[in-house]
Amino acid sequence: MSEQKVYFDELAELFAVFAADTDVIYRGWLEATLPARAGRAVDLGCGSGRWAGLLLERYGEVLGVDIAAREVEMARAAHPGARFEVRDLLDVSGAYDVVLSVNAVHHLRDHERVLPHLRGLVGPGGSVLVIDITDPGGWATLDYQVRDAFRDAEESYRERSRDHRIAAKVLELHLHPLWLEHSLNDVPLTRQEFAGTYGRHFPGARFSELHRVVTAMTWTAP
Repeated sequence: MSEQKVYFDELAELFAVFAADTDVIYRGWLEATLPARAGRAVDLGCGSGRWAGLLLERYGEVLGVDIAAREVEMARAAHPGARFEVRDLLDVSGAYDVVLSVNAVHHLRDHERVLPHLRGLVGPGGSVLVIDITDPGGWATLDYQVRDAFRDAEESYRERSRDHRIAAKVLELHLHPLWLEHSLNDVPLTRQEFAGTYGRHFPGARFSELHRVVTAMTWTAP
């Protein structure tokens, strides 16, 4: 696996606006799917800690890890009840009741290494929840990325925020040179590839389509 480039330190503030705007895509599924039990939870690729509050409501111990130091700094400030570390998710060890990863796995471009690692972190009867970007076709082209930037900004204005200022920030993020570099280099699986790859590593997993480019998986360890 090639060394990951840290994109999100420079993009942290813009991404925070985008994360709040797109919260509606993820939160309902997470609230309905996360088991409610005492225990330990880990968020792999936690970013600015956007899911820490939800995890803290349900688990006694919450760890978040991310390679972007600025994002981790923001997470610590927002959620003092959780523990956050600047670490690669592959460096995490231990056994957890819930292993969560949202829009992070595809950045590593090494599913055959990452997915067994995630499975190895969950204790008996625990759960693995992964949400990730999936390629609807054409992802790795500049033409797709530019068209999708305007499409997502329009979705923000018409369907999510209904605020032209937030929609403008969404467009600014999508067209930022670092975001474009990140999007063109970190090519996600197609939805069909996602189901096949995750299904091999997590037999019996359940899949949900959350958005035109977002797919979710949940699996319970025997």
